[in-house]
Amino acid sequence: MEESPTKNQGNRVRSLLRALATAALVFAVDQGLKAVVESSIRVGESIPLVPGLLSLTHIKNDGGAFGILGGSQLLLLVGSAVAVGVVLWMLLSGPTSRATTYGCGLILGGAAGNLLDRLTAGEVTDYVHFSFWYIFNAADTAITVGVGLLLLSALQPEGGGRSSNDHPADQTSLR
Repeated sequence: MEESPTKNQGNRVRSLLRALATAALVFAVDQGLKAVVESSIRVGESIPLVPGLLSLTHIKNDGGAFGILGGSQLLLLVGSAVAVGVVLWMLLSGPTSRATTYGCGLILGGAAGNLLDRLTAGEVTDYVHFSFWYIFNAADTAITVGVGLLLLSALQPEGGGRSSNDHPADQTSLR
């Protein structure tokens, strides 16, 4: 059974609102954690949480993920703007699954958090340090999880997952 254009538009609006709420939450958590780190740990200082495995290490990163493109602020800003545009297009272009909706929200919130840092300070505050990995932050984590959700959503067979706005009570027949 095909949905009416009005219902499709309502579903799109609800998906967009869910994604924006997710983005706002990620942004607030990211900025809050960065503020705590910046006010309590000196740049370059490291506080072990799990000795030999995990520490809080306050650094400033003027590059992208893993420090790539360090010093290329204009390229990183343009890349961030393009990514945000693509994510918004995905949300507005049609029905989305829950994975797509929340994946887009995570990416938007993380991108906004790191983008604010770049615009205001020219660099991003990073602080989570596993001994075997690069130092990163909550925004980076949200972006990574968001991309993973988008990949999972893309791998689902078309029509195989419920829309983010479908409810079990709406299902009137077996598929």
